[in-house]
Amino acid sequence: MTAKARALPFVLLLLPIDLVVALVLLTSQIVGGIKRGLKPTTTTSIDRTLSTIIILNWDGRHLLEESLPAVVEAVRFNGGQHQIMVVDNGSTDGSADFVRTQFPQVRVLALDRNYGFTGGNNRGVEAAKTDVVILLNNDMIVDRNFLKPLLDGFYDSTVFAVTSQIFFADKTRRREETGKTRARFDRGFFELWHDEISSLEETRETIPVLWAGCGSCAIDRKKYQVIGGLDPLYHPFYVEDVDLSYQAWKRGWKCLLAPASRVVHKHRGTTRPKFGQDFVENTIRKNQFLFVWKNVTDTFMFLQHLANLPRIHARSIMQRGAVFEIRAYWRAVTQLPQTVMKRLSNRNQYVIADQEALARSSKA
Repeated sequence: MTAKARALPFVLLLLPIDLVVALVLLTSQIVGGIKRGLKPTTTTSIDRTLSTIIILNWDGRHLLEESLPAVVEAVRFNGGQHQIMVVDNGSTDGSADFVRTQFPQVRVLALDRNYGFTGGNNRGVEAAKTDVVILLNNDMIVDRNFLKPLLDGFYDSTVFAVTSQIFFADKTRRREETGKTRARFDRGFFELWHDEISSLEETRETIPVLWAGCGSCAIDRKKYQVIGGLDPLYHPFYVEDVDLSYQAWKRGWKCLLAPASRVVHKHRGTTRPKFGQDFVENTIRKNQFLFVWKNVTDTFMFLQHLANLPRIHARSIMQRGAVFEIRAYWRAVTQLPQTVMKRLSNRNQYVIADQEALARSSKA
């Protein structure tokens, strides 16, 4: 029996759920409507000389021991009065006390429990006072000159975020992350990836990207708050930074890569060890559905997604198995009501369509 034949019974099993999803989303598409002719929501000019560097941490004392000295050195090298803030997500490994003792110049925002990636970062941004906030993972080792290129990237009022170029500590490893993020909408689903950075692009101040990775990027705090921050819809992790940046693009703002700002991703974080590889991958799959359902308002793209749901399922089942796909899809379907509410509440804020957002974010 071929892989396609083995997938068919499970695709048929999911078909009634697909029809319900299609009915709900089609209704929201018809009811919602989009106000045309809106202008981008702008904010007053921002102070690029100051920033708050927010490092989210959960039981990562061993990571902070390595990453914090580099951040402190980068602030010293830049010379500005930047504030470093560790947002501790209810750690039980003594992380907060370690930072207070070893790095007294660093502010500690100790939360009472783990609020996840979205909740922890949102609380950090809310506590910040500067116009620019820089979000860093606790396993990012920053270059001493990583700050200036990020801050220089906010050259006009339409810039939402500026992200760093990412390297791996192991130079023999293929660079699956570069910071030059791209996307295509292929037969009803998004394909997301990091592209190679050419030698010519290395010399450019900024390059448009689809999303600014919230493990190493600077963000206009006021615009972040207008959008509502990272969306807890994607809790506990992944795709939330793609969503945030896509929301910015559709509001007429832009996300940029500053190649001269460099970080090394150690990839020794807490997500996979704490939650397990299968749960992480399943959550990413679940959130991919939610991203489409919340964000895509282009009628052709939208209908293409709904029509291709059986094919989307079949491909995943052949690659990862029926249990994986059914579990991820069902988890997404249980969040459909709140996803539709967010879809309806956001769409009148958009000033450009999906196709235009994808085109602008991929300009050379």
